[in-house]
Amino acid sequence: MPKPELAEQQPSRTLAKGLLILEAFSIHKPQWGVRELARELDMSPATVARLLATLQNMGYLEQFSGTQQYRLGPMAMRLGNIYAHHNPLPTQAQNIFEQYVDRFAYNFYLGILDRDEVIYLAALDGRGPIKVVVSPGGATGLHSTALGKVLLAYQGNDYIRQIINSGLGTHTPHTVTNSQDLWAQIDEIRAVGYAINIGEQFEDIGAVGVPVRNTYGDVVAGVSLAYPQVLIQNGNLDLAEIIELAKEVGHAITALKLDGNVIR
Repeated sequence: MPKPELAEQQPSRTLAKGLLILEAFSIHKPQWGVRELARELDMSPATVARLLATLQNMGYLEQFSGTQQYRLGPMAMRLGNIYAHHNPLPTQAQNIFEQYVDRFAYNFYLGILDRDEVIYLAALDGRGPIKVVVSPGGATGLHSTALGKVLLAYQGNDYIRQIINSGLGTHTPHTVTNSQDLWAQIDEIRAVGYAINIGEQFEDIGAVGVPVRNTYGDVVAGVSLAYPQVLIQNGNLDLAEIIELAKEVGHAITALKLDGNVIR
């Protein structure tokens, strides 16, 4: 969910507030009313109404005549299509995921770091049952997922301290909320090259995350493979095999040639 305090730190606070309104729309919350959105973003209803009307006039939002609620408009789709055209990585990664569905029956994700959360660029649901619904453009936390932790581990220590100081929220009894424990995990991730989630975002879901690097060796994205945690506990899935498979998928995406260049 967008953070209202970010708008106060921007050169144009009005523009930032409008963008925060757009960010509030999601797969799980595709429609908003004026007062409901004002409460969510801690803005005055008059300000929100004015910004919503402007975004509607510019084609970024549509309004239902019956309920007076708003949803995303065609200009939002246009921008998304332009992004997809100039950044083929999500489509290429999706194709690679599909090559591995016979070897891993559960879920594949590709994500990048954006501010203080993970944004999913690609997702593939496998044949096996898993109670997680993720769509490209969706977001998740850093300290409670394998994908988030592997991206966090390759940031500078000052950034990591900032994330820790902002608070480590609890999602399940397994979520790491102690800064020393998180630093220990970060040190281990940097040493072994992968992260593990043992039911820290969703109690019954485990995952392995690995980095995707650019031509200079910088971590620019991450890949995670998610699975029902019970399958590890009862021995029906081998964690070591999943780790090696995740590394293989990550290396395949790193090696992609996009417009004649490796991922930058």
